[in-house]
Amino acid sequence: MLRVTQTKNTLLDGATIAEDLYTTPKDCEECFDSLELPGKNPTKLCPRSTFVRAGVLTTVRGSAYMEYGNTKVLAIVAPPHELMRASARRMNMGVINCFVNFAAFATGELESVPEREKHLGSMLTKALEPVVCRTEFLNFQLDIRVLILDDDGCLLSTAINCCGVALVECGISTYDLITASSACIYRDNVFLNPSAKEEELLRKHRGGHALAGSDNSSPTAALQEHGLITTASMDTFEQVAQCQQGGYLSPATYVKLLDYTLTINKSLRQIIRRVLTARVKEQHELDVREKAESALEDQRLAEIIERLKQQGLDDFIQTNIKEDPFVKR
Repeated sequence: MLRVTQTKNTLLDGATIAEDLYTTPKDCEECFDSLELPGKNPTKLCPRSTFVRAGVLTTVRGSAYMEYGNTKVLAIVAPPHELMRASARRMNMGVINCFVNFAAFATGELESVPEREKHLGSMLTKALEPVVCRTEFLNFQLDIRVLILDDDGCLLSTAINCCGVALVECGISTYDLITASSACIYRDNVFLNPSAKEEELLRKHRGGHALAGSDNSSPTAALQEHGLITTASMDTFEQVAQCQQGGYLSPATYVKLLDYTLTINKSLRQIIRRVLTARVKEQHELDVREKAESALEDQRLAEIIERLKQQGLDDFIQTNIKEDPFVKR
């Protein structure tokens, strides 16, 4: 098994590395019994433990790193560049391309990685298109790359949040900050910010693998509510940028899960605003320090030029020549 050694990095102070890697549950019944069941109406409407850092890479203009529980995502945004295809130059809006890649140690299901990467890239593009002011870079395309370092559920919502921070760091014009979260229902239990185990149970249920020895093995199991909803929203305009649903949900349950995710999005928005505000203050302090150092260098250069005018070239050179005490004559 691959082992990861934790190293010190000042840019990622506060980041963590999970000791136990997630494995796909083999026994669905035992996996369900091991979960902490929240019931139909969860009372704790808040996000997971969240760590966000903007500008983690100095080689690119816009980058962000986010930990949402044990889910870890890195996003990179490059400045817009001209479209290469001649037929695409007639478009009246910019084009957004999102590319998602899993790290080799991010998941154990390597066979499904290419399909998941393509699906996540498509969903990420649809979520970010309403947020970016694409009318400001006509005939240009914006490339966004996402690297998934660890997957413990809420992968799409974490990627959307991380890309939103990276867009602001890159200086791309957006209509609002975008935040996203997930919620699911399974066997009359509502799970907010579902983990990888809970999402795996939903996938197996949708695939026809009901829990043995439970009511789900009956012919009416297909009618039981089960599904996952991921909502990306812009709170300033009270608009939903994207809402993805998988499974079977009644209209009342759908609205209830939607309200839960929107409430979590508002909490995430406050966290991201604090991170971006701290980033702006940090960048401002850095700019002030660089200006002070540049002004000091200009002052030193002005003093040297003034001395050169007063003493002349030969005297100036002679006064600045110092003998080496270690050299024997």
